[in-house]
Amino acid sequence: SGIKMVRLNDDGTRADNQIHALASRGGGAIEAPFIVRRCGYYYLFVSFDRCCDGASSTYNIRVGRSADVLGPYVDADGKPMMEGGGTQLVTGAARYRGPGHNAVIFSDSRAYNVFHAYDANDAGRPKLRVAELVWDSAGWPISGGP
Repeated sequence: SGIKMVRLNDDGTRADNQIHALASRGGGAIEAPFIVRRCGYYYLFVSFDRCCDGASSTYNIRVGRSADVLGPYVDADGKPMMEGGGTQLVTGAARYRGPGHNAVIFSDSRAYNVFHAYDANDAGRPKLRVAELVWDSAGWPISGGP
């Protein structure tokens, strides 16, 4: 039913019984959450659609942000991620299809988007992709992928 979050204690055990809903597509495919904090916002990266079908995969990476780690997260147009929102960050291209399940790595003053995609030039085999992330004037990430 979507992306959820629970609080943990320092030892990794659950802190309470609350489940916090962060993003949903009303039954549509959404998975692989990754959250980073940058410049006063938490950015929730997720994958939409179908993974793991080689060059026929339709996976794509979306992002929303919030001032609070528990949300609400909205996309660049202001649509809540709990209502299917999510600004598209990376989508498939002629060669690399179905990009998804990303992570964001910061190194010094640079950020990188790390994800997998399926190489249509290599029988749809999965490949690790690394693309630099830049941030627009409104604070939204732009990926150099796929």
